[in-house]
Amino acid sequence: MLMAFGPFRFTVPTYSVETLRRSVQPRVEAQPVIGALPTLHRLGPANEQITLSSTFHPHHLNGRGLAQLSGIRQVVNALQPMMLTHIDGARPNVFGLWIAAGLEDESTMFDPSGKPSQVTTTLTLLQYGGGAASARAIAMGVVAGSLGISASIGAGGISVSAGISAGISFGGVNVSAGFKIGF
Repeated sequence: MLMAFGPFRFTVPTYSVETLRRSVQPRVEAQPVIGALPTLHRLGPANEQITLSSTFHPHHLNGRGLAQLSGIRQVVNALQPMMLTHIDGARPNVFGLWIAAGLEDESTMFDPSGKPSQVTTTLTLLQYGGGAASARAIAMGVVAGSLGISASIGAGGISVSAGISAGISFGGVNVSAGFKIGF
């Protein structure tokens, strides 16, 4: 299976991927109710997860799989979003930006120099939720509040007023409420 995660290429001569497992679950939160089943609150989509599994033999072909495995370990700790693509037959499938959330590897059958003859890995990737999609979601559901205080001196004496307002916007429809106190 030919894949790319940022600068890393998963190809037959180095570090190939035998299994691609995708998982997606919605975000739900249970709200306890006395004497009844909890109600579920739908919070929206969650980050999709992809798990890539591989077994490679460092002694075979060009032997660069261990160097790539070391680089992927560094990426897991860096939490840097990178592009994930997959070549499916003749056309590429671009998955978008993903973060390496975990890497497990097992080395077996060591040679006399201590180099493994077989390495089995599992790389877990999480869909990156930042960027334009998150900005749109925030713009649709942010509650904005403000506090204003003003003072003025006029012919009738001193005037002080304070106000609090809050508003919410969904798809271009604005709803706001506020109150003002003056002295």
